[in-house]
Amino acid sequence: MSLRLIGGLIAAVMVWPMGMRAADSAGRGEQADGGGKAVAAESFDSARVYFDRARKLGFPAAGQSAAYVLKAEFTTRGSSGVVETGTYTDTWVSDTKWRREATLGKSRFARSEDGKKRYRAEEGPDAALLQFVMTAMEPLPATDALFTEKDWRVKRDVAEGVTTIRVASGRENSNGTPDPKEFNGFWFDETGQLVKSYGNGLETRRMDFADFDGVKVARRVEVMMGGKVGMRIDVKELGVVGKVDGHIFSMKGNGWVRQYTFEVR
Repeated sequence: MSLRLIGGLIAAVMVWPMGMRAADSAGRGEQADGGGKAVAAESFDSARVYFDRARKLGFPAAGQSAAYVLKAEFTTRGSSGVVETGTYTDTWVSDTKWRREATLGKSRFARSEDGKKRYRAEEGPDAALLQFVMTAMEPLPATDALFTEKDWRVKRDVAEGVTTIRVASGRENSNGTPDPKEFNGFWFDETGQLVKSYGNGLETRRMDFADFDGVKVARRVEVMMGGKVGMRIDVKELGVVGKVDGHIFSMKGNGWVRQYTFEVR
């Protein structure tokens, strides 16, 4: 993420009621019980398992059989300097036929796939901010051929008093705080659902889960910086869609090869 975008989100911070607050717990391979005996280290699933499971549990494009359209609105401060409301639309027919688009004022950022071709289009002063909106909506890294298991550390953690599993990579400072330039973290509840993520100095919280065709979708996503909400995304519509105009998946713009980004879409 560019420094310009992070600076924009810092300026966008607004005091809204907050959802969960995370507190990192110290991770140790062994610990002593009340009698002073060593307790064996806890066994965890692989990072790949946590990512793939959460994708199927909480994101309708993963293993979803019914075509759908998801529409959301987000509130933040754009390049205009005032708080604005933007839109996010995800239209999904299959793994090879989908389109995601975010707009704010005169800016837009879109990606799509139509068969074997992928497209990307961007315009306007807030295109980088809109790209981040798409990442916030689907932050999980792809577990494809480029995925490296050894890059990730898994431990038990606590978020707002709730036990979670944290899967993280990158450097943490000596006091346990994440390095905003290098650290990426993902927190999963006891069901395997993604409830929090961290990257580029920004914390994203997912809440208000509701069922859609067997998938528990977060209806609210909040982006935090310095303990305050800088962006709020609310899902307004999510439902099965019938016939879709196939032309929307083939966009005018540059062809896109998924690189320099680890999210799937």
